[in-house]
Amino acid sequence: MAQKPQRRSKAVLAREAAREKAARFRELEDERLRIAEAAILIQEEIDDFDEETERRVARLREERNSQLVEKRQKLDALVVEMLDTEVAAQEASERLGMSVGQVRAAKRSFEQTVAALAEGPAADDAASSVSSSAAAAAADDAAAPPAPSADETDVASPAATQTAPEAESYDFPPPGGSPVVPAQEGSPENLQNATLPPGSAG
Repeated sequence: MAQKPQRRSKAVLAREAAREKAARFRELEDERLRIAEAAILIQEEIDDFDEETERRVARLREERNSQLVEKRQKLDALVVEMLDTEVAAQEASERLGMSVGQVRAAKRSFEQTVAALAEGPAADDAASSVSSSAAAAAADDAAAPPAPSADETDVASPAATQTAPEAESYDFPPPGGSPVVPAQEGSPENLQNATLPPGSAG
């Protein structure tokens, strides 16, 4: 009778040990879930931060490019202004702290910018003129009478319908007879009956 309580106590201890291990596993699983959740959130934040940074960098590059163009145009104008004071490129480069090549490049850039600005309105006027001419030509084509069709051109004019004079008929001789050729203009038969002009007789 004394062995039954001992067996029960072992079963209780085993159950408690199993519960402790299960609780430990649950704690570890919760910890794994927490770590995974935090890692996923961090990755999303990294992606969002990277996209926002790229957008900011793109805006900064646009601002940088526009400001650089504006400042370089101002520098080119100053270089040309210096050259307009009748100084050589070498002296201008020394005064401006630039190389001779940079001075000449600034001058070319300034001249190209001025030419582009001057050609802008002229190019627009030329384009509008071309479009107006094209519209006028289209209107003239629409107002012009339609060209005759192929069927209409096939109908001959009255002058063309006049038939050519028929050639003199040719009588075929009977079998064994000699052929009779109609007299032609200038033939010996017609010369006998021809009237010669006065003074032409030999």
